[in-house]
Amino acid sequence: MNSMWKRFASVVLAFSLTSLASAAELDLPQGQVLLTISGKIARTNAAGEARLDRPMLAQLPQSSVTTLTPWTEKPHKYEGVLLTDLLHYLGASGQRIKARALNDYFTYLDLSELAHYPLLLATHVDGKQMRVRDKGPIWLVLPLTDFPELDEVKFHEKMIWQLRYLEVLE
Repeated sequence: MNSMWKRFASVVLAFSLTSLASAAELDLPQGQVLLTISGKIARTNAAGEARLDRPMLAQLPQSSVTTLTPWTEKPHKYEGVLLTDLLHYLGASGQRIKARALNDYFTYLDLSELAHYPLLLATHVDGKQMRVRDKGPIWLVLPLTDFPELDEVKFHEKMIWQLRYLEVLE
């Protein structure tokens, strides 16, 4: 088991047992807000929300996944923050997440169903910062190549691109 998967497993365990993140407020974003998280989170920097810009996301532990997707012709290397790392950092305590894109497309993520898989909030593809035209600035990527059981429509629908909002639910 490589180090990314070990770290992922330990974060999932910590997240499912308890949220240890401090209830301290987050710094305010200095640049354009890329992601807003609301709901059952302990750390915020706005009225009940955590608003994160690119440098704030880059300060969190970074991971990568190389995978083929239904929307790409070859595997690409995606880099960014694991959803579990972000949720732990924010002191999230829910089991379900509503994820919404720039165009208001949304999907629900059941954390118990996806607990064994690293969901990556990709901000880079093949070493380049993702732009809106490239499914960015954030694309929720599942490692379909590493976990063939995820390569079906019900999981493809969870791979939301141009991700803008996460709401942590019960």
